[in-house]
Amino acid sequence: MLPTRHRAWQITKALFGLAVIAGVSRYFYRTLSSPDFQLDPEIIRWELLLVAALLYLGCHMLWGTFWWQLLRQQDQAVPWPRAIATYFISQFGKYVPGKAWVIVVRVAMLGRGRQSRRAVAVTGIFETLASMAAGALLGVAALPAAGLDLPPEMGSLSLFALVAGIPIAVAVLLKIAQKVIASRSAPGAPPLPVPSFLLLSQGVLQACLGWCLLALSLQLTIAAIRGESVEFSGEAFLANLAAVALSYVAGFVVLVAPGGLGVREWVLAFIVAKRWSGPTALADAMVVAVALRLIWTAAEVLLAGGLWLAARRRRHD
Repeated sequence: MLPTRHRAWQITKALFGLAVIAGVSRYFYRTLSSPDFQLDPEIIRWELLLVAALLYLGCHMLWGTFWWQLLRQQDQAVPWPRAIATYFISQFGKYVPGKAWVIVVRVAMLGRGRQSRRAVAVTGIFETLASMAAGALLGVAALPAAGLDLPPEMGSLSLFALVAGIPIAVAVLLKIAQKVIASRSAPGAPPLPVPSFLLLSQGVLQACLGWCLLALSLQLTIAAIRGESVEFSGEAFLANLAAVALSYVAGFVVLVAPGGLGVREWVLAFIVAKRWSGPTALADAMVVAVALRLIWTAAEVLLAGGLWLAARRRRHD
């Protein structure tokens, strides 16, 4: 009975994920095929797209470094280059519905020999929680700059506290579990890996810096697609920060959407279009959203592929 239910649940998740992607894709197609929409490839500034891709990689370098710091605190002797390579290669696991494959890939690559599988998995979860909590916090804080406001009944300060406290709350629960397990375990048993509150706080700050790099990446992509000069005003930066952070987090929360595909683009286009006027505002914003996905994915594939080949070559030498 249990295998049948598990299989049925897996099929249901896959079908729901496909339905989400199909619905959003249809919406994108109808908007982009509108006769009011026109895109001139000759005005695209390709050099800005290259810098946007590098900023994306810089963001994930920061997030990957935080994961490496978590591993070090748990006495996992992993060199920084190997941790970063594992981090980027594991990112392809997010394109499987459920998002858990990111952690599975990290455990498969590092959870052997001197590295504890449990430490690799727990630190990966905390790295993700810290990054997403920071993104949700910054996105909500910057939302008014994008021309959107929270409903009055949603207390902003309460929401900030709730979102920012997610990784801390999990750490507190695991600290309690750590003491309970230690009191009932045999002497010498490995403790439950739980990061310190200080390192978690540092990780949230690193994650915030990463989100700022993603906001700049979006800013450059908008300028590149529209053939404009880059607008470096504070208001534009905050609006882009809200768009990129909330769309990324929304794609993460919808577990059945692999890599947030479709969900992230729809939320990003909706928020960005609020700042523009004219009949093609939403279509232009959708082009930006799709271009951003392609740029980020291409940068990730190239870097992860290069790191994987380099690691494979070192093993054969």
